[in-house]
Amino acid sequence: MSFTKEEIKLLSLLASGILDGMVGDERVYPGYRNVYCGKYIKDGEPISYRQGESTRFFNGKENERIPGKRVEEHFDTDVKKLLFLQKYGWLLDNPEVQAYSAKFKPTSRKP
Repeated sequence: MSFTKEEIKLLSLLASGILDGMVGDERVYPGYRNVYCGKYIKDGEPISYRQGESTRFFNGKENERIPGKRVEEHFDTDVKKLLFLQKYGWLLDNPEVQAYSAKFKPTSRKP
């Protein structure tokens, strides 16, 4: 698959580590147990995760904490990385990425 010059530049920004860090805020979805969801970029690879709430129990001596189940989705190919930037690029503090993401913003529907 061939990429445009803009997409190649965005992929090089990701690979250089300039965009590393949290993308947006961590969200908490309450229910029977809280579920924590978030997105971040680590070493140039975007990752989206869902993590359940940790639990505690008393083992006879002290309280033990068991971390909640964590499911991660790794955007490891170039195509997946660009899809991540299209969908969540507006949350990053980079004008080039925000402009790229704005191109894929859905248009408003007319009633």
